[in-house]
Amino acid sequence: MDKKIISFASDFGLSDGSVGIVKGVINRIDPEIKIIDVSHGIKPHNVGSGSLLLMRAIQYLPNGVLLGVVDPGVGTDRKAVALETEWGYMVGPDNGLLNLAAATVGGVTRAFELTNKEWIIPSEGSTFEARDKFGPFAAALASNTLPIEKVGPETDVELLQNLLIPLTEKKGNIIEGEAIWNDHYGNSQTNIDPADLNEVGISHNSLIKLTIGETSHQVKWSRNYSEIDEGKVGLVTDSWGMIAICMKNSSASTSAEISEGTKIHLSLDDSSKDE
Repeated sequence: MDKKIISFASDFGLSDGSVGIVKGVINRIDPEIKIIDVSHGIKPHNVGSGSLLLMRAIQYLPNGVLLGVVDPGVGTDRKAVALETEWGYMVGPDNGLLNLAAATVGGVTRAFELTNKEWIIPSEGSTFEARDKFGPFAAALASNTLPIEKVGPETDVELLQNLLIPLTEKKGNIIEGEAIWNDHYGNSQTNIDPADLNEVGISHNSLIKLTIGETSHQVKWSRNYSEIDEGKVGLVTDSWGMIAICMKNSSASTSAEISEGTKIHLSLDDSSKDE
């Protein structure tokens, strides 16, 4: 049976060796396992950001094993799990990190706790379970050394922790949403779909009232960053198909003071007119 590729994402950063140590554990178990580094720049302890990243990435990753580690509850009684999906296996903490990715590929078919002591590295502390538990089990599954039924007891899929993307609300001609992700460039993705704009009469030719917190801006829905006026915020449909607040060659999240969770209101500006 062919070995599976491990796609690895974490909030470890690259400064202290944690990523290399986990990858070393995996390749000591099986040197032939290939590992894709999806990202290790997830904001520390930010399970929501990690969950969104994995949801976006999973559809472009080769089938195999997804190893996700953003684990503020490390060392507590939260479960460590392996999830079976049509895409492959997902290994990580049961804190909602994996559920959006699993839903994207059809959902979890079975779930198991990682308790098989033969595959847990003994340690005096319990603060590095990526090394001691998640890495070894991911390697075991990727190398086909251990069937998923042997990692530990099966657990009820319905009891897994879930994170949900907040829904938008429409009040008259106003769309109420929020920022759910700030990327490396300072673009702020919202939970607002282009169809939401169309439903309240907003098109690419419209002038739009954008309210971020307590501050309002007159903006346009541009087709790309270059169409946004220099020094001003604007809207684009990003590569994930959602409305993002952006600036040309600058950071919208910094300039407009947008954090994840910031409330966003959009409506057709009273002075809007078609060109």
